Amino acid sequence: MRPMLPLEQHPTGFHATPVAPSEKMPNAVAGKSAYVVDVEDYELHRTMLYALGAKSVANKLMATADLIIHGGTEAPQKARAKYPAAKIIRAQTILPLFHQEIRSFAELVRALQSHGFRVRNPSDEGDPRFDFFEVPLVDGSLHATLLHWLGTSEFVREFTHNPHFPVDVREEGYIDFPMPDSRGITWYYFWKSDAWGRVYAQRGEGDYPLEIKGSQLLRVEPLLWTQSTGLYFHEYPRIDSIDGLFIQAGVDARTGMVNGAAVSRVWT
Repeated sequence: MRPMLPLEQHPTGFHATPVAPSEKMPNAVAGKSAYVVDVEDYELHRTMLYALGAKSVANKLMATADLIIHGGTEAPQKARAKYPAAKIIRAQTILPLFHQEIRSFAELVRALQSHGFRVRNPSDEGDPRFDFFEVPLVDGSLHATLLHWLGTSEFVREFTHNPHFPVDVREEGYIDFPMPDSRGITWYYFWKSDAWGRVYAQRGEGDYPLEIKGSQLLRVEPLLWTQSTGLYFHEYPRIDSIDGLFIQAGVDARTGMVNGAAVSRVWT
């Protein structure tokens, strides 16, 4: 019996709804520090706000705040007293603003990069390479689509190379992938629903840089995709492979196309 391939199915409640051009909202978040309170999923709001350009986001009272973003019937009196000059924003407006500004997982990554975040793998010793792709759904299967993309992508073709050493250790779950261009190169893939779980976005240096962990980045999946999955694509069939790609993708809720992002792990 073949094992079930990992696949996350996402409800439609958080997907974008059509908005007339006259109803577009100004981005009141960019460059502001935000205190967030009384929301159901703070980590999701934190990721959305940083993608929208927030300077800082916290769910605990801090020294100053430009915005009080709240999910209750009204902003808490304690916050209003501490930040009398802060603009008060209903948390319910953040999701439509996010959908207005961020239309894909690729745009999420690019937005974070444009706001000073460095997106990479913790074990990456070089500068990571990115590929943001959008392709039609193949045979109604996200898994089939990603395998087809692996075999036809120019980015993947340029990234792969002959292994440095013979395969001596093989971890369970890795599957051979002979590159279909007759170069004789075989790499290995491993299905993992949160393949970007080891990726993070970091801004600042020192002992306490601002960090968005991979699990926090992936909180946006239900906002953008109807279903999603991921995979590792590695030089060797093991997690600590020297070179490889971390790939996260899904079926776009707006278009039905498959879009995603690949980020490299490269040792230099």
